[in-house]
Amino acid sequence: MNTATKEKKTTPKKSKMDFQSFVSRIENMILTGKFKPRERLIEAALSEMFGVSRYTVRDAFKVLETKGLVTVTPFRGVVVSELSQQEVEEIFVIRAALEQVALRLSAQNSTAVDIKVLRKMVKKFEDAHRDDDFVVMVAADTNFHDYAFQMSRNKTLRRMINDLRNRCHIIRYSAWSSPTILEQVMEEHRLIVDAIEARDVAALNKLSERHISHGKEAYLLRLKAENALLR
Repeated sequence: MNTATKEKKTTPKKSKMDFQSFVSRIENMILTGKFKPRERLIEAALSEMFGVSRYTVRDAFKVLETKGLVTVTPFRGVVVSELSQQEVEEIFVIRAALEQVALRLSAQNSTAVDIKVLRKMVKKFEDAHRDDDFVVMVAADTNFHDYAFQMSRNKTLRRMINDLRNRCHIIRYSAWSSPTILEQVMEEHRLIVDAIEARDVAALNKLSERHISHGKEAYLLRLKAENALLR
């Protein structure tokens, strides 16, 4: 039984919500694992669950598809996206290189105000972690990295990075179920800000690659385990 059907039985019918809120809700359910990779999303079930029209659900699927979160196949339906090991490896090689360039430029352009903003964003993430608020953690992490890359003042580079982040959005938080890794992530946030402030390019190169590797490694381990069960 798919998750949408299960929630339909236990969740009261929601009052109508606006389109963006609906998209954000489904996106969050994918990111937090309520909808699993390869799981089918049923248009009628989602429409009834959230009190929105089926046209709204279809339009939401189009938005989520552009973010790489779902795969829409004509006459077969919609499923939560899954990436192959090769796709993950290819994406992360490029992401690591682009993010290193972006952070190097950001370090060159950084101001005292920028550093202050970044430190507040780091604290926002840590406060959300302490409060066990995953939704705020996701937003705080996204805002931190968006601001860090915005400091590069290179719109083309930022667009390329965001496109790749969207493609692997589903695995960005794969490692966050581990308390140990979450502690490492928070420490790396602080070290990234320190390295930007010090304009330490060598440290930024190491930190940026290590920082995005957590989700990649966790996702590939899970993928390997799931594929082993299918044999």
